[in-house]
Amino acid sequence: MRCAVRWAVVAFVVALVSASCATSRPEPASETSAVAVDIGGRSVYLTCAGESRQGAPTVVLVSGYHDSSDVWTQSDVLSLIGAAKGPPVFDALAGSHHVCAYDRPGTLRYIEGTPLTDRTTPVRQPRTARDLVDELAVVLDAAQVPKPYVLVGHSLGGLIVQLYGRLHPDQVHGVVFVDPFSATVPSVFGPLWPAYRDKLLNPPPDEMPLPAMKSADSERVDLDASAAQVLSAPALPAMPLVVLTKTESFAGLRSVPGLPADDVNRLYEQAQEAVVALAPATPQIRATGSDHYVQFSQPDLVVSATELVLRR
Repeated sequence: MRCAVRWAVVAFVVALVSASCATSRPEPASETSAVAVDIGGRSVYLTCAGESRQGAPTVVLVSGYHDSSDVWTQSDVLSLIGAAKGPPVFDALAGSHHVCAYDRPGTLRYIEGTPLTDRTTPVRQPRTARDLVDELAVVLDAAQVPKPYVLVGHSLGGLIVQLYGRLHPDQVHGVVFVDPFSATVPSVFGPLWPAYRDKLLNPPPDEMPLPAMKSADSERVDLDASAAQVLSAPALPAMPLVVLTKTESFAGLRSVPGLPADDVNRLYEQAQEAVVALAPATPQIRATGSDHYVQFSQPDLVVSATELVLRR
């Protein structure tokens, strides 16, 4: 999820985007397609790369709250994190697999000014996880993206891919959760949940940290309804899973009245126990030295976790 809504981290990503605008993104080694997928009166931006082989899974990258597909495709930001290793996740996976990423309506571009994406048609906000899953299923079907899928979900994207796997198990080979937002976050946070939700995740639009995020078109998700949808959905059937968990605090996170920063980090990680428990023997890999955006600081680790699921 995006800064200060990247679970409260706006200054960090703004700095990344501002610095990254001075450089250009190299093209991945394999041919990349980028299309506006018509899903009935509106379009969704979808980019895919890498050879599609008969029967081989397609990797589908699902971004966190407020994030466009740029978090998987942009190479500029990697060098700004520190010792990032490897190309962006999208490019690295495209060397050996068919991989796709997309822009949900109202998400932010990692370009100068951090505008909302204009590559996907805006929709009425707020929405729920079920809305986002239904949208993704229609996009993949309309674009004829080959099944089965390995879903890679970061943060809120973890909630989306879990629900997708529960509702469409016949389409999913496996799932990689990248520091996921668990459906148990509201219950694990308990009395701290209202403050976390209302002060950090879904503050009033006029209190959002970036101008674009104050717009009525900016992505907004009903988190309580979404968590309830996941928990009430059919159980996730047996499939390969991997969970990547940060070891560092959310970048830029500070305590707010009624919500100590240490509690946010501890409880967010504690809630991931329910994700690990979705399937027996699910590996939980600690992304040592990474904060919430593991795909920025350790893209090679995300790629390795995806390769593990693909091989299982």
